[in-house]
Amino acid sequence: MAHAEAQLSSLEARKRELGDVLSPDLARRKVFDEAVSAMNAGGSFPDGIGAIAARAYLDALVGESEALALRVGVDSLRSHLRCMRETEAEAALEALGKRLVDFLSEVRKVAADLKGARSADEAIQAGGRAPAAWKTLTDMVGRLRAIREAQFDTLRPLGDGQRLQQLRDAGHFELAGLRHDEVPADILTALQSGYYDVPSLVYLANSGSAWVPSSYEALEDEDVMPDVGIPDGPVRDLNPAVTSIPEPPAPKPTGAERAPVLQH
Repeated sequence: MAHAEAQLSSLEARKRELGDVLSPDLARRKVFDEAVSAMNAGGSFPDGIGAIAARAYLDALVGESEALALRVGVDSLRSHLRCMRETEAEAALEALGKRLVDFLSEVRKVAADLKGARSADEAIQAGGRAPAAWKTLTDMVGRLRAIREAQFDTLRPLGDGQRLQQLRDAGHFELAGLRHDEVPADILTALQSGYYDVPSLVYLANSGSAWVPSSYEALEDEDVMPDVGIPDGPVRDLNPAVTSIPEPPAPKPTGAERAPVLQH
């Protein structure tokens, strides 16, 4: 990968140095326009204009070909690097997932001695091995943070960094199938902020859904809107009511009506 990255950097530098190039047709046309302008200004139409225009065409063709070759090379290397990063990322994420499983298994063994304590004071009150377990778990929080930082660094080259941070802030980094309303508020805050503590560490270990996503796409798939379902009560029609206005009845004849007299 280091070789491909060095090659990409070199090609991009050459591409910037080359800059914009004229197409062969425009370069040849420029020779014609300059000759006409010189003639209109009182000069003579140059001899060998065809050879001059042909050289300009060929020079521009070389420049255009160089630009095209550099663009193809850069695009190809970027695609190749993306594939290499994805392949390496999949292996790295798989290894991180195994590391997380082993780590949380250790957490559960230690947490069994807490006797339900959720603070250092409660651990002291519980006595026995609870205080030592609390201290051990406090020291283990840093290992969880290291796993999540490695997870972020592995996923970052595979997608948009800002979007990745949004997914992390939402808590999807921590739990697969996360539903915010099912996680205690203090635990959710710790998971979303990355400021882990012993209760959030123990919660993760016992959740059964702590994970390391296998890819950026798998993480994206976690950020879905929940199904709101069908309301239990009757559906209220919010369309505006329309009241029809009846037409007035036709007048009834009274017998006193007279036909109009036409004057001749």
